[in-house]
Order: sequence, then structure tokens, then C-alpha cells
Amino acid sequence: MLRAARFLLIPLLLIAVALIALTQSSRPASQPAVLAALGEQPLVIAHRGGKGLWPENSLFAFERASALGVDMLEMDLHRSNDGELVVIHDRTLERTTDGQGPVAALSLEQLQALDAGYRWSADGGQSYPYRDQGIRIPSFAEVLERFPATPKVIEIKVPDIGMEAQLCAELKAHRQLERVIVGSFYDRSLQLFREQCPGVATSAGPGSVRMLVALNWTGLTSLLSPSYQVLQIPEYHNDLHIASPRLLQNAQARGLNVQLWTINEQPAMRRLLDLGAHALITDYPDRALQVLGRSTRLSALETE
Repeated sequence: MLRAARFLLIPLLLIAVALIALTQSSRPASQPAVLAALGEQPLVIAHRGGKGLWPENSLFAFERASALGVDMLEMDLHRSNDGELVVIHDRTLERTTDGQGPVAALSLEQLQALDAGYRWSADGGQSYPYRDQGIRIPSFAEVLERFPATPKVIEIKVPDIGMEAQLCAELKAHRQLERVIVGSFYDRSLQLFREQCPGVATSAGPGSVRMLVALNWTGLTSLLSPSYQVLQIPEYHNDLHIASPRLLQNAQARGLNVQLWTINEQPAMRRLLDLGAHALITDYPDRALQVLGRSTRLSALETE
């Protein structure tokens, strides 16, 4: 029995020593410039420019959200047939435009001939107030040029086609490396972007989120040295409660800025802010601004 106990004790001691060494060598994330410039207040991030209020991912939506007073604009990137980065969420055109087929099958000129306000409706399809109003799919370069000082959250939607290097080059050309947070649901894309554009703020990919959740369950988050600075997560994924009070607390202890998506109802906004969320990514930024007691100019915008 004593020999068996010694046999088990030695590997346990070795594991303990290794864990202590990892804890001492781990480093929390540092605050990126894009967030340092925004101060300590909770942030309101307009998801796709505020898609509950205006046609998503359009210059029109970004202009209105900026005028409303949001802190950051969130947007999605695909690439056209002629190699231009374009701002649209879906791989195909049917849901948001009067076009059909894959985004990648059309040139920038063809994409911009479509009506990007065609499908937007606030009343379940009874009316379409933004049809034939000249709203189109913007190029990413247009967004950078129109909103040079506005912080942005950018999602790479398609992996393995060179978007990572192209995005980095666009940000450098427009001198906006410190104005963005780059994310993706593809871990490889994020790894490539970090290699090609070091120093630019990124969010955790799905693999990193799973790792953080596992460390949180086991009480080992102090071992984490994040390669990212921002944690963008939903409150729930299927039936799993991701944004638990413990995870938010441990993520913050590792220097991470915790941003919750997509939070559209004010009771949930209040609850998550009370838990310590740093930012709300929402289709209705006017609601989040109201919860935070910040003024909005939505009624004035609607009369323009």
C-alpha cells in the first residue's frame, strides 16, 4: 500500500510543480490601443451597423449608427470575383439584396449595382422603406475612407483565400491598424492574420473560446497567456451557459475585454452589464445607449 501511494504521489507532485511553473510564466493580455482610446465606460457596438434599425452592413447604417453615438461599428468581410474586399455578412446575396447567387461570383461593380436595402423590413415584410434608395454593398476601402476615426470590429468570413494579408494591407494603407479588432470563426484565419499583422487587436477564435471555457471549469484560467485581447461570446451556446459570472471574472483577470453578442433586449443588457461585460454587440444600439443612460438622437435621425 505504501509503495502504491509513493508511486501515485510522485507524478502528482510533478504535475503540481508543472502547474506552478506555468502559472508563474503565464501573462495576461495587454489592453490594445483601440480600446484604450475609448476609456473605461461600457461600449456599445453596432452589430452590422445596427441591423435592427437599418439595412445591415451598409454605409447608410454605419453613418446612422455613428450619428447615434455608438462606440464601435461591427462589420463582415467577403471578397468579390475581382478580388475586392466587400462588406456583407452572407456568402450569398438573396437575404439582403435583390441579387442571387454567391457574393464571390460577382465583381465589385456587379455587386454595387444591387439594392442592399431591398429586403430590409421592420414589420415582417409588410413594407420595405429602403428599397430603391441607393443603398448598396460597400467595399471595405470605402468604409475605411468614410469612417477613418471610428473604431471597428471586423469579421473575416471566408478562410483560405488570402483575405488575412489583404485585410492587413488595407488597414496599413489607410493607417487604421490601431482602430480595429479583427475576429473570425476560423482559428486558422486568426492565426494567419496575427502572423501577418502583429500588434493589431484580435478576438478569440472558437478554439480559444473552448480552451478558456475548459480552463474555467477546471479552475486553471491562471495558466492562460492569451494570444488575443478581446473575448467576444454569446451568453448561451445551445444549452451551454457561456457567459457565466465566473467566466467573466476569470477572463477579466487575464486582461481580456469581454464583449457579449448579440444582445438585443434591455433586461439582458442590464444583467450582463451588471455581471461586468465590457461591451454589448447589438442590432439595436439605441436600446443599449438608453440602458447606459447615454443620449441618443434616433428621433432626429428619422426625420432627416
